[in-house]
Amino acid sequence: MGDDANPQLAELAAAVVRARVPGLVDVYLERRADTCWRLERGRVAGRETLLREGAAVRRDGVFRSTDGIERAALAALLDLPARRIPPFAADEFPAAPALEPFGASLPAGCRSVRWRWSWAAVVTKAGAVTIRRPQLAELTREDGVRSLSVWPPPPAGAAPRASAETARLRPGRHRLLFAPAASAVLVHELFGHPLESDALRGGGSPWAGRIGQRLVDLPIDVTDDPTRVDLPGAFSSDDEGAPALSRPLLRAGVLVGALADAAGAAALGVAPGSARRAHVHVPPRPRISNLIASVPQPAPEPPRSEAAVEITGLASGTVEPAYGTVLLEVRTAFALRGGERRRELRPFTLVGALAAVRGGLLAAARPPEASAEPGWCGKEGEIVPTGAAAPWLLVEGLEAR
Repeated sequence: MGDDANPQLAELAAAVVRARVPGLVDVYLERRADTCWRLERGRVAGRETLLREGAAVRRDGVFRSTDGIERAALAALLDLPARRIPPFAADEFPAAPALEPFGASLPAGCRSVRWRWSWAAVVTKAGAVTIRRPQLAELTREDGVRSLSVWPPPPAGAAPRASAETARLRPGRHRLLFAPAASAVLVHELFGHPLESDALRGGGSPWAGRIGQRLVDLPIDVTDDPTRVDLPGAFSSDDEGAPALSRPLLRAGVLVGALADAAGAAALGVAPGSARRAHVHVPPRPRISNLIASVPQPAPEPPRSEAAVEITGLASGTVEPAYGTVLLEVRTAFALRGGERRRELRPFTLVGALAAVRGGLLAAARPPEASAEPGWCGKEGEIVPTGAAAPWLLVEGLEAR
């Protein structure tokens, strides 16, 4: 994912600097390639490829974008004559990789596989920065469940347990054991979105003004790390050109950081580097990249004997700052008795007050495990890839409905 030398990009940056475009913040360039293989009974039944490119300019609070990155399009965005923009060519679109070498390792019931490649660059008055991101692999099962990882597709794990009979969980509060994939979503909602600087500045975060305060009694560390190139939220620089950096958010349960774009960094007094764009036609905003949760001395094994329910997968998670609540849609879970799984449960909803949930993080087990969830992360309709690694978590404070 390292930078490469593109002389035409350097020439473009030099021309933009010479033009002294009034109020210029940055020029953003992007190319994306997506190939989707449709599978039937484990065999490729169809393939589609979509190639996209575009450019965007920010000037004095005004955002403009266009499809295409040819000379005329860039000149129009900058209100310059085309002759003042040098010829420019971005990295070539690569050929899609072959899927056949991975066919045997795909999970049973896989309906489609999607590959994504992207190239991007940011031009500012300081010069040009090339942004490198990992190639991505998205797998969709027959039941619609999607998982996201870096390319190539990971080997299939154990098949999800299928049960002809499922039981309904009794409504109310239960002590819950979250498997790593579910823990990743919980941490994402509790300590990811609420620590994005636009939420902190706009009154949409329960953690605003609490830097240096203890949020959780459990000595949990939470870090956002775009340098983890093994996870799908990685990048070499953010979409404003700031270098990627590992950013501590919680240390031993104490709030120590925030996820900030340039504007948020200036307002909050933290480092920038978390600005991301869902696509070229929206401006950058502070977003999660790869959220890593861990505790210094986790239990060696998940404490099933201390929980009533084991949650292995969540369909979605949402934080509602206005109501001070977190909402989790449980996809797969099991009733526990005596430390053993007794029966599979039907999907249900968990709701809890943020204060109760953060105070209900009781224990963690095993080192953090990389997770394919939450994968694609939505924020007001803008979708970006994210990664996660989390331990098992024992949790109270959530009510089943």
